[in-house]
Amino acid sequence: MDLPQRVSVRYKDASYNTNEIRLRTFRLGLQIWEEQTKPRKTELYEFILSCLKQVDRQDRFMFSLLFIELTDLIRNSSLERGTKEVLIKTAFREFAYAITDFEEVAK
Repeated sequence: MDLPQRVSVRYKDASYNTNEIRLRTFRLGLQIWEEQTKPRKTELYEFILSCLKQVDRQDRFMFSLLFIELTDLIRNSSLERGTKEVLIKTAFREFAYAITDFEEVAK
């Protein structure tokens, strides 16, 4: 399934298209192990939550695909196994928090 190319969001006074969202998600995903002690306060969480608020309901599936890509990127990296596991778990935890918080506000 391809990511929708028409998606565009604004975050901190910058505009991001699908490829830029992907790149920022990857960069923030690889940065999160430094922020593990601050659940729901990471830049990744803030970025995903901000994107969710701007993306049409039909295009929100793209974030699941981004995290599948992120998992593959981490899995194929040269990081040690323990670090890979922490990164993947933390990335998905932050993603789940963002989705949950977004859905709770929408109710």
